[in-house]
Amino acid sequence: MLILGLSLCTQASETARVVELPKLTLTDFPPEVRTQVQRAYESASEHPRDAESSGRLGMLFDLYHRPDEASVCYRRAHQLDPMSFKWLYYLGSQTAKQGKHTEAVGTLRAALRLKPDYLPARLKLGESLFAVGELDESGETYSAIIRQWPDAAEAYYGLGRISIARGNLTEARDSFRKACDLFPSYGAAHYALAQVDRKLGKSEESDQQLNLHAKTKTLVPPVEDPLRDALRALDMAAESRLERGVALEQAGRLEDAIAETEKALQLDPKLVLAHVNLIILYGRTGNLEKAEEHYQAAVLLNPNQFPDAHYDYGVVLMKEGKLDEAERAFRRALEINPSFADAYNNLGYLLERQGKPAEAIAEYKKAVEHKPSFRQAHFNLGRVLISQQQYEEGIQQLQQTLSPVDDATPAYLYALGAAYGRAGERQKALHYLQEAREQASARGQAQLRIDIEKDLQTLGQKGGSH
Repeated sequence: MLILGLSLCTQASETARVVELPKLTLTDFPPEVRTQVQRAYESASEHPRDAESSGRLGMLFDLYHRPDEASVCYRRAHQLDPMSFKWLYYLGSQTAKQGKHTEAVGTLRAALRLKPDYLPARLKLGESLFAVGELDESGETYSAIIRQWPDAAEAYYGLGRISIARGNLTEARDSFRKACDLFPSYGAAHYALAQVDRKLGKSEESDQQLNLHAKTKTLVPPVEDPLRDALRALDMAAESRLERGVALEQAGRLEDAIAETEKALQLDPKLVLAHVNLIILYGRTGNLEKAEEHYQAAVLLNPNQFPDAHYDYGVVLMKEGKLDEAERAFRRALEINPSFADAYNNLGYLLERQGKPAEAIAEYKKAVEHKPSFRQAHFNLGRVLISQQQYEEGIQQLQQTLSPVDDATPAYLYALGAAYGRAGERQKALHYLQEAREQASARGQAQLRIDIEKDLQTLGQKGGSH
């Protein structure tokens, strides 16, 4: 009796020490996930000694952007099961995401004592150590990662940031360059490399990196993280699925992007943006029937608010050679948004194809008026003006295409040189054609270089090798 009494008292004392579940307000959650959250909350309440129930509730709070409540549940789950790695990992990740890096460092260290080889946890520890100014330990963490995982682009990026903090730009450049080599679509690494190149006086290289960053802003190296995948598998919020679909599209994983976006529609059939995104996704995979299905659905749900639906459908139709239908779609987009520069540009192209250069010029001019930095529209406008022998204005437009310097620049230089040639300005034509040839050669654009050589020979300039 005495032993049993002591046991019950100990159990009651332990229960009292476990943090309480946070309060639940269902109206804070999207309608499609409220039942899921309520059931998880009831399970955690009914099984107060079950770490899995408390932790699963924390995962839902985490998913649906309730960080404080998620942290409470993760702490509770850890208290109930101190030898479980995952609750400490989730807690450390959550506190790091909130910017509580001192707390995250302690939590992630404790987690890694339970599972030292979990790469995502080690990367997060390195990041939090950097954030609290522990540069030496952060550097040691990243270096240890590289020794075990030589292809860990994020670790090289971390070392680059440490080198910058220490004022060593050359080391930083080497680390950022290695990160970009390992994962060519690493947006943050391209941006960091651009800043370092700028400080080192390498302006052309900096411009190239900024251009790459513009195309890959949100992309990060893929790191296998089963616990993160388990967290995301619980996500029943339509908006989250939609965002994930966009990220997958940017990463070039079109079929996965379609699956996520279709899932968003299953969760919320009135989510117009999902229909809009699926128009272009199905168009890119060649499924015109599905693209049209989602176009009609988007228009039915909201005919006057989403010009992108008409524009994207027009792009699909244009690629399929259905030019009259594409023109109607672009004009409908412009009725909704008269400032839609891309729609003016594509409409100009269609009119040009129909043998209507004056009308095409008018549309291209509207495109650059509404978007002065629209390089492709400047090029199209300049090209048509040159074809109509309006050389001065055409050359002015082509000159607008020379910045930023990137892989497209040699072709634009070529067009400008050819325009000067047609205008009878031989020396300027030679200057731009020679520059185009040099840049095409430097970028490995062999066919373009051959074409430029032919034009140089036509102008009486012997094509040398570079």
